[in-house]
Amino acid sequence: MKKYLFNILILSVLVTVFSACSSSNADERFVKRWTLTKVVGFGPEKDKILGVNNIFFDLKDDETFTARWYKEGSMTDFEDLKGTWITTKYGEQTDLFLFYGPKKKSKIFTVTKVTDGMMIMKLSNIDHIFEGK
Repeated sequence: MKKYLFNILILSVLVTVFSACSSSNADERFVKRWTLTKVVGFGPEKDKILGVNNIFFDLKDDETFTARWYKEGSMTDFEDLKGTWITTKYGEQTDLFLFYGPKKKSKIFTVTKVTDGMMIMKLSNIDHIFEGK
């Protein structure tokens, strides 16, 4: 029962966030193809495992995206995603929401910095640095 209530709560938060942002335009800072170029604390010997130069987010100005991310339950296999995206900003951080697949699954990423050519995501308290083109 607790799990069911928790899932309802999460779903209602996502619907609220999506509804609040659905009429807004895409955040232009994010509109580009972002490719993972570095994971802080790991050297080139881990690049293949970490998905360096393989993981990407191609965020378009019509709020659609294509991406490559880790397959669920794996840190070495990747899957291609396609769907819609939105952002919400609070303080110095921004959350990037991706909605994808026929069942509209979602992923949420915390972005701590975004500039013209660089985006830093904090994943498991590790900075993941993306280059944007």
